[in-house]
Amino acid sequence: MFIKTRNKPISYRVLESLNNRMDLSLNEKRMYKNQVKGFQGEQAFDKIMLLNYPSGIVINDLLLSTGDTYYQIDSLLVTPHHLYLYEIKNYTGAYHYKDGVIYSKSGHALQDPVAQAKRKESYLYNLLLTLNLTVKISTFVVFIHPDFYIYNFPEIKSVLFEGQLSAHLKRLSKNTEAEEKQASRIAHKLISLHTDTYRPMNLPNNYTFDQLKKGILCPKCSSFAYTQTRETRTCATCSLKEKIPAAIHRSIEEFRLLFPDIRMNRNVISEWCGNALSKRRIQHVLKKHYTHKSSSRGSYYI
Repeated sequence: MFIKTRNKPISYRVLESLNNRMDLSLNEKRMYKNQVKGFQGEQAFDKIMLLNYPSGIVINDLLLSTGDTYYQIDSLLVTPHHLYLYEIKNYTGAYHYKDGVIYSKSGHALQDPVAQAKRKESYLYNLLLTLNLTVKISTFVVFIHPDFYIYNFPEIKSVLFEGQLSAHLKRLSKNTEAEEKQASRIAHKLISLHTDTYRPMNLPNNYTFDQLKKGILCPKCSSFAYTQTRETRTCATCSLKEKIPAAIHRSIEEFRLLFPDIRMNRNVISEWCGNALSKRRIQHVLKKHYTHKSSSRGSYYI
């Protein structure tokens, strides 16, 4: 059973929005490309997991903290007495292994993915101890892209390539116990500790409201072009139809993602939406989905 589905992480969403509304630097473009590629790899893993579903509970994109350290677990399979942690890598091309290090063709050394995953295992183990839970954890690094190869790579039980993943999950199906209350209790406790507000320090923070392009983006193709009736917006590029209140709400959420410290009111949101809709309609959406506050500086919504 999947009890936490996979969504685009905050880094992906921030960079995606900024890419649509401004010119990113070369480094920011590289970061965005890596986010897209990483998410595609995680989706590929999910498809294989669904086809070879073992007993247990699957939690995706679990962002936890131990002390001041935040760490993301790409996928976690929870069974009554055993957790299986998966670190998913979507590298492509040919690499080679020498003296314990993986090198690209250009000679660049990769960060050790096994060590990275083991650190997350340690953090998770310590977190479980604070919850009075003693559960065995097995950790695996999954190189999910079929067009990835490491020359001279030794057999490491904690490393799985795309062609090995199905067989691995089928073995788990034979060995894992059926879902019980204990597995559900562990899974729901971990989900209760998940945070979706943490913003990595390396995210761009030098943009301003004034410099970003305004308007409501199409949720499918990210176009700003549209036609509109009284109730519906239609993308002029891909023809996707969307109810206007839903489009306003989605655009407000994008604003909150990019500018969490700017107070929302109908004037700000009207400008953010390109001044293309009446402030009355925007006010209606704000009232429906957010809480009204008043201060000496005027009213706003949170």
